Amino acid sequence: MQAAIRPERLLKDLRNLWVDLGKDEPSGVLRACAMTMIVVVEEERDAQAIGETLASLMHEHPSRAIVLRVRPEQEPSLSARVFAQCWMPFGSRQQICCEQVEIISSLASFADVPAVLRGLAVPDLPVVLYCPSEALWPHTEFLNLLPLASKLIIDSDRIENSPHALTYLNNLPASIRKADLVWSRLTPWRETIAQIFENPTNLRSVFDLEEIQILYNCPHGEPSAVYYLAGWFMSVLGAGVKIRIAPGVGPEYASVAHVLLRGPKTLATIDLIAADTLEVTVNDEHQQIAVLPTLTEGEALRQELSIAERDQRFEDALGLGQLMYFGQSQQS
Repeated sequence: MQAAIRPERLLKDLRNLWVDLGKDEPSGVLRACAMTMIVVVEEERDAQAIGETLASLMHEHPSRAIVLRVRPEQEPSLSARVFAQCWMPFGSRQQICCEQVEIISSLASFADVPAVLRGLAVPDLPVVLYCPSEALWPHTEFLNLLPLASKLIIDSDRIENSPHALTYLNNLPASIRKADLVWSRLTPWRETIAQIFENPTNLRSVFDLEEIQILYNCPHGEPSAVYYLAGWFMSVLGAGVKIRIAPGVGPEYASVAHVLLRGPKTLATIDLIAADTLEVTVNDEHQQIAVLPTLTEGEALRQELSIAERDQRFEDALGLGQLMYFGQSQQS
Protein backbone atom coordinates (compact mmCIF):
# COMPACT_ATOMS: atom_id res chain seq x y z
CA MET A 1 0.00 0.00 0.00
CA GLN A 2 1.32 3.43 -0.99
CA ALA A 3 2.37 5.78 1.81
CA ALA A 4 0.05 8.67 2.55
CA ILE A 5 0.86 12.11 1.17
CA ARG A 6 1.64 14.63 3.89
CA PRO A 7 0.93 18.32 3.17
CA GLU A 8 3.97 19.30 5.27
CA ARG A 9 6.19 17.41 2.83
CA LEU A 10 4.61 19.12 -0.18
CA LEU A 11 4.96 22.53 1.46
CA LYS A 12 8.64 21.78 2.05
CA ASP A 13 8.98 20.81 -1.62
CA LEU A 14 7.41 24.14 -2.58
CA ARG A 15 9.87 26.04 -0.39
CA ASN A 16 12.75 24.16 -2.01
CA LEU A 17 11.27 24.96 -5.42
CA TRP A 18 11.46 28.68 -4.69
CA VAL A 19 15.05 28.36 -3.53
CA ASP A 20 15.96 26.60 -6.78
CA LEU A 21 14.11 29.17 -8.89
CA GLY A 22 15.98 31.96 -7.12
CA LYS A 23 19.33 30.32 -7.86
CA ASP A 24 18.51 29.97 -11.56
CA GLU A 25 17.41 33.60 -11.99
CA PRO A 26 20.03 36.28 -11.23
CA SER A 27 17.30 38.94 -11.05
CA GLY A 28 15.26 36.79 -8.71
CA VAL A 29 11.64 35.74 -9.06
CA LEU A 30 8.49 37.37 -7.76
CA ARG A 31 6.08 35.04 -5.97
CA ALA A 32 2.45 35.87 -6.83
CA CYS A 33 -0.58 34.41 -5.07
CA ALA A 34 -4.09 35.83 -4.56
CA MET A 35 -5.97 32.59 -3.88
CA THR A 36 -5.85 28.82 -3.80
CA MET A 37 -7.33 27.38 -7.00
CA ILE A 38 -8.31 23.70 -6.75
CA VAL A 39 -9.16 21.99 -10.03
CA VAL A 40 -10.75 18.54 -9.76
CA VAL A 41 -10.97 16.46 -12.94
CA GLU A 42 -11.01 12.87 -14.09
CA GLU A 43 -7.52 11.65 -14.96
CA GLU A 44 -8.48 11.15 -18.60
CA ARG A 45 -8.87 14.90 -19.06
CA ASP A 46 -6.17 16.51 -21.20
CA ALA A 47 -3.46 17.56 -18.75
CA GLN A 48 -1.88 19.96 -21.26
CA ALA A 49 -5.19 21.74 -21.86
CA ILE A 50 -5.71 22.15 -18.10
CA GLY A 51 -2.21 23.54 -17.74
CA GLU A 52 -2.78 26.03 -20.58
CA THR A 53 -6.06 27.17 -19.03
CA LEU A 54 -4.42 27.76 -15.65
CA ALA A 55 -1.48 29.54 -17.26
CA SER A 56 -3.89 31.91 -19.05
CA LEU A 57 -5.42 32.86 -15.68
CA MET A 58 -2.24 33.46 -13.72
CA HIS A 59 -1.51 36.96 -15.03
CA GLU A 60 -4.76 38.39 -13.64
CA HIS A 61 -5.54 35.79 -10.97
CA PRO A 62 -2.26 34.41 -9.60
CA SER A 63 -2.82 31.45 -7.33
CA ARG A 64 -1.45 28.34 -5.73
CA ALA A 65 -3.04 25.97 -8.23
CA ILE A 66 -3.77 22.44 -7.07
CA VAL A 67 -4.86 20.04 -9.81
CA LEU A 68 -6.48 16.88 -8.47
CA ARG A 69 -6.72 14.16 -11.10
CA VAL A 70 -9.00 11.26 -10.12
CA ARG A 71 -8.56 7.84 -11.72
CA PRO A 72 -11.36 5.22 -11.63
CA GLU A 73 -9.42 2.61 -9.66
CA GLN A 74 -10.56 0.84 -6.50
CA GLU A 75 -7.00 0.14 -5.33
CA PRO A 76 -5.46 2.78 -3.01
CA SER A 77 -3.18 5.10 -4.95
CA LEU A 78 -2.10 8.65 -4.15
CA SER A 79 0.84 10.62 -5.54
CA ALA A 80 1.84 14.26 -5.90
CA ARG A 81 4.43 16.58 -7.41
CA VAL A 82 5.12 20.32 -7.31
CA PHE A 83 6.27 22.76 -9.97
CA ALA A 84 5.90 26.42 -10.97
CA GLN A 85 4.21 28.43 -13.72
CA CYS A 86 6.44 31.40 -14.63
CA TRP A 87 6.27 34.30 -17.06
CA MET A 88 8.25 37.44 -17.82
CA PRO A 89 6.09 40.61 -17.97
CA PHE A 90 6.79 42.84 -20.97
CA GLY A 91 9.63 45.23 -20.21
CA SER A 92 10.65 43.43 -17.01
CA ARG A 93 13.77 41.42 -16.19
CA GLN A 94 12.17 39.62 -13.29
CA GLN A 95 10.08 36.51 -13.69
CA ILE A 96 6.74 36.15 -11.91
CA CYS A 97 5.95 32.63 -10.76
CA CYS A 98 2.96 30.80 -9.32
CA GLU A 99 3.00 27.48 -7.51
CA GLN A 100 1.28 24.41 -8.84
CA VAL A 101 0.68 21.05 -7.16
CA GLU A 102 -0.56 18.03 -9.09
CA ILE A 103 -2.20 15.22 -7.12
CA ILE A 104 -3.27 11.94 -8.69
CA SER A 105 -5.70 9.90 -6.63
CA SER A 106 -7.65 6.72 -7.21
CA LEU A 107 -11.29 6.66 -6.15
CA ALA A 108 -10.24 4.38 -3.30
CA SER A 109 -7.92 7.10 -1.94
CA PHE A 110 -10.17 10.07 -2.71
CA ALA A 111 -11.34 10.19 0.92
CA ASP A 112 -7.76 11.00 2.03
CA VAL A 113 -7.52 14.06 -0.21
CA PRO A 114 -9.45 16.71 1.81
CA ALA A 115 -6.91 16.57 4.63
CA VAL A 116 -4.09 17.11 2.13
CA LEU A 117 -5.86 20.04 0.46
CA ARG A 118 -6.66 21.60 3.81
CA GLY A 119 -2.96 21.65 4.62
CA LEU A 120 -2.02 23.07 1.21
CA ALA A 121 -4.56 25.94 1.07
CA VAL A 122 -2.87 29.32 1.44
CA PRO A 123 -3.93 30.81 4.81
CA ASP A 124 -6.23 33.86 4.84
CA LEU A 125 -6.84 33.79 1.06
CA PRO A 126 -9.94 32.63 -0.87
CA VAL A 127 -10.17 29.01 -2.00
CA VAL A 128 -11.89 28.42 -5.36
CA LEU A 129 -12.93 24.88 -6.28
CA TYR A 130 -13.43 24.25 -10.00
CA CYS A 131 -14.78 20.92 -11.26
CA PRO A 132 -15.82 20.54 -14.93
CA SER A 133 -16.10 16.72 -14.60
CA GLU A 134 -19.79 16.05 -13.92
CA ALA A 135 -19.13 12.37 -13.13
CA LEU A 136 -17.39 13.48 -9.91
CA TRP A 137 -20.08 15.89 -8.67
CA PRO A 138 -22.28 13.33 -6.84
CA HIS A 139 -19.39 11.49 -5.13
CA THR A 140 -19.42 11.84 -1.36
CA GLU A 141 -15.65 12.34 -1.48
CA PHE A 142 -16.10 15.34 -3.80
CA LEU A 143 -18.84 16.80 -1.61
CA ASN A 144 -16.40 16.55 1.31
CA LEU A 145 -14.21 19.07 -0.51
CA LEU A 146 -16.90 21.76 -0.52
CA PRO A 147 -16.31 22.99 3.08
CA LEU A 148 -12.77 23.90 2.04
CA ALA A 149 -13.93 26.28 -0.70
CA SER A 150 -15.01 29.92 -0.73
CA LYS A 151 -16.65 29.29 -4.11
CA LEU A 152 -17.57 26.28 -6.25
CA ILE A 153 -17.45 26.60 -10.06
CA ILE A 154 -18.77 23.89 -12.39
CA ASP A 155 -19.18 23.75 -16.16
CA SER A 156 -22.34 22.15 -17.53
CA ASP A 157 -21.56 23.02 -21.16
CA ARG A 158 -21.78 20.12 -23.64
CA ILE A 159 -22.60 17.41 -21.13
CA GLU A 160 -25.46 14.91 -21.18
CA ASN A 161 -28.61 16.11 -19.38
CA SER A 162 -26.91 19.42 -18.66
CA PRO A 163 -30.05 21.05 -17.13
CA HIS A 164 -29.59 18.66 -14.19
CA ALA A 165 -26.69 20.94 -13.22
CA LEU A 166 -29.24 23.53 -12.05
CA THR A 167 -30.84 20.97 -9.74
CA TYR A 168 -27.44 19.87 -8.49
CA LEU A 169 -26.36 23.41 -7.60
CA ASN A 170 -29.71 24.28 -6.03
CA ASN A 171 -29.54 21.19 -3.81
CA LEU A 172 -26.20 22.26 -2.34
CA PRO A 173 -26.25 24.24 0.93
CA ALA A 174 -27.26 27.88 0.43
CA SER A 175 -24.10 28.97 2.27
CA ILE A 176 -21.93 27.81 -0.66
CA ARG A 177 -21.18 30.41 -3.32
CA LYS A 178 -21.62 28.65 -6.66
CA ALA A 179 -21.22 29.34 -10.34
CA ASP A 180 -21.56 27.63 -13.71
CA LEU A 181 -19.36 28.70 -16.63
CA VAL A 182 -22.42 28.41 -18.88
CA TRP A 183 -23.71 31.59 -17.20
CA SER A 184 -20.47 33.37 -18.15
CA ARG A 185 -20.81 32.17 -21.75
CA LEU A 186 -24.30 33.70 -21.87
CA THR A 187 -23.00 37.18 -21.01
CA PRO A 188 -22.96 38.43 -24.66
CA TRP A 189 -26.58 37.29 -25.10
CA ARG A 190 -27.70 39.04 -21.91
CA GLU A 191 -25.79 42.23 -22.73
CA THR A 192 -27.17 42.40 -26.28
CA ILE A 193 -30.75 41.86 -25.11
CA ALA A 194 -30.37 44.47 -22.34
CA GLN A 195 -29.07 47.01 -24.88
CA ILE A 196 -32.36 46.81 -26.79
CA PHE A 197 -34.12 48.42 -23.85
CA GLU A 198 -31.56 51.15 -23.29
CA ASN A 199 -33.57 53.02 -25.93
CA PRO A 200 -36.18 55.07 -23.95
CA THR A 201 -38.92 54.08 -26.42
CA ASN A 202 -38.25 50.38 -25.95
CA LEU A 203 -37.78 50.76 -22.20
CA ARG A 204 -41.45 51.68 -21.78
CA SER A 205 -42.49 48.38 -23.36
CA VAL A 206 -40.14 45.98 -21.56
CA PHE A 207 -42.64 45.09 -18.84
CA ASP A 208 -45.42 44.61 -21.41
CA LEU A 209 -43.65 41.64 -22.98
CA GLU A 210 -45.99 38.66 -23.15
CA GLU A 211 -43.92 35.94 -24.79
CA ILE A 212 -40.26 35.00 -25.06
CA GLN A 213 -39.03 32.28 -27.39
CA ILE A 214 -35.59 30.71 -26.95
CA LEU A 215 -34.32 28.37 -29.65
CA TYR A 216 -31.27 26.19 -29.06
CA ASN A 217 -28.97 24.05 -31.16
CA CYS A 218 -27.24 21.39 -29.09
CA PRO A 219 -26.40 17.74 -29.92
CA HIS A 220 -27.20 16.63 -26.35
CA GLY A 221 -30.78 17.86 -26.24
CA GLU A 222 -31.92 20.80 -24.16
CA PRO A 223 -28.86 22.64 -22.80
CA SER A 224 -28.62 24.20 -19.35
CA ALA A 225 -28.03 27.56 -21.09
CA VAL A 226 -31.72 27.93 -22.08
CA TYR A 227 -32.87 27.51 -18.47
CA TYR A 228 -30.30 29.99 -17.16
CA LEU A 229 -31.46 32.45 -19.83
CA ALA A 230 -35.12 31.75 -19.02
CA GLY A 231 -34.42 32.21 -15.31
CA TRP A 232 -32.75 35.54 -16.06
CA PHE A 233 -35.81 36.74 -17.99
CA MET A 234 -38.09 35.64 -15.14
CA SER A 235 -35.94 37.42 -12.54
CA VAL A 236 -36.15 40.67 -14.53
CA LEU A 237 -39.71 40.50 -15.90
CA GLY A 238 -41.52 38.38 -13.33
CA ALA A 239 -43.04 34.93 -13.58
CA GLY A 240 -46.04 36.11 -15.65
CA VAL A 241 -44.18 36.23 -18.96
CA LYS A 242 -44.62 33.12 -21.13
CA ILE A 243 -41.31 31.50 -22.08
CA ARG A 244 -41.14 28.87 -24.81
CA ILE A 245 -38.05 26.74 -25.33
CA ALA A 246 -37.63 24.77 -28.54
CA PRO A 247 -34.91 23.29 -30.77
CA GLY A 248 -33.64 25.42 -33.63
CA VAL A 249 -31.21 25.18 -36.52
CA GLY A 250 -28.19 27.08 -37.73
CA PRO A 251 -25.25 28.51 -35.81
CA GLU A 252 -25.23 28.66 -32.02
CA TYR A 253 -23.35 30.53 -29.32
CA ALA A 254 -23.40 29.01 -25.84
CA SER A 255 -25.91 26.54 -27.41
CA VAL A 256 -28.45 29.35 -28.02
CA ALA A 257 -29.41 30.11 -31.64
CA HIS A 258 -32.31 32.62 -31.52
CA VAL A 259 -34.31 34.72 -29.06
CA LEU A 260 -37.66 36.39 -29.81
CA LEU A 261 -39.42 38.92 -27.57
CA ARG A 262 -43.09 39.68 -28.25
CA GLY A 263 -45.44 42.24 -26.70
CA PRO A 264 -48.40 44.39 -27.75
CA LYS A 265 -46.14 47.01 -29.31
CA THR A 266 -42.84 45.16 -29.53
CA LEU A 267 -41.44 42.38 -31.68
CA ALA A 268 -37.71 41.95 -31.19
CA THR A 269 -35.54 39.17 -32.59
CA ILE A 270 -31.94 38.40 -31.74
CA ASP A 271 -30.59 36.04 -34.39
CA LEU A 272 -27.23 34.36 -34.60
CA ILE A 273 -26.47 34.91 -38.29
CA ALA A 274 -22.94 33.50 -38.00
CA ALA A 275 -20.99 31.65 -35.33
CA ASP A 276 -19.75 34.97 -33.89
CA THR A 277 -22.37 37.50 -35.02
CA LEU A 278 -25.74 38.53 -33.53
CA GLU A 279 -28.26 40.60 -35.48
CA VAL A 280 -30.91 42.55 -33.56
CA THR A 281 -34.19 43.56 -35.19
CA VAL A 282 -36.93 45.53 -33.40
CA ASN A 283 -40.31 46.00 -35.10
CA ASP A 284 -38.81 45.13 -38.50
CA GLU A 285 -36.00 47.67 -38.10
CA HIS A 286 -32.40 46.49 -37.92
CA GLN A 287 -30.97 47.88 -34.70
CA GLN A 288 -27.46 46.52 -34.45
CA ILE A 289 -24.93 43.86 -35.35
CA ALA A 290 -22.93 42.50 -32.42
CA VAL A 291 -19.66 40.62 -32.91
CA LEU A 292 -19.26 38.03 -30.17
CA PRO A 293 -15.98 37.20 -28.43
CA THR A 294 -14.43 33.75 -28.55
CA LEU A 295 -15.19 32.56 -25.05
CA THR A 296 -12.75 29.82 -24.09
CA GLU A 297 -12.80 27.92 -20.81
CA GLY A 298 -10.06 30.23 -19.56
CA GLU A 299 -12.02 33.37 -20.52
CA ALA A 300 -15.18 32.07 -18.82
CA LEU A 301 -13.17 31.26 -15.68
CA ARG A 302 -11.58 34.71 -15.75
CA GLN A 303 -15.05 36.26 -15.64
CA GLU A 304 -16.07 34.15 -12.67
CA LEU A 305 -12.86 34.74 -10.74
CA SER A 306 -13.39 38.50 -11.15
CA ILE A 307 -16.64 38.31 -9.15
CA ALA A 308 -15.57 38.76 -5.55
CA GLU A 309 -19.00 38.68 -3.88
CA ARG A 310 -22.10 36.54 -4.31
CA ASP A 311 -23.58 36.88 -7.80
CA GLN A 312 -27.20 37.54 -6.90
CA ARG A 313 -28.34 37.78 -10.52
CA PHE A 314 -26.91 34.32 -11.21
CA GLU A 315 -28.43 32.85 -8.07
CA ASP A 316 -31.86 34.27 -8.99
CA ALA A 317 -31.57 32.84 -12.51
CA LEU A 318 -30.38 29.51 -11.09
CA GLY A 319 -33.38 29.14 -8.78
CA LEU A 320 -36.00 30.29 -11.30
CA GLY A 321 -34.43 28.33 -14.16
CA GLN A 322 -34.46 25.16 -12.08
CA LEU A 323 -38.14 25.69 -11.25
CA MET A 324 -38.93 26.04 -14.95
CA TYR A 325 -36.92 22.94 -15.79
CA PHE A 326 -38.78 21.01 -13.10
CA GLY A 327 -42.09 22.24 -14.50
CA GLN A 328 -41.11 21.24 -18.04
CA SER A 329 -40.05 17.78 -16.79
CA GLN A 330 -43.39 17.29 -15.03
CA GLN A 331 -45.30 18.09 -18.23
CA SER A 332 -43.25 15.75 -20.47
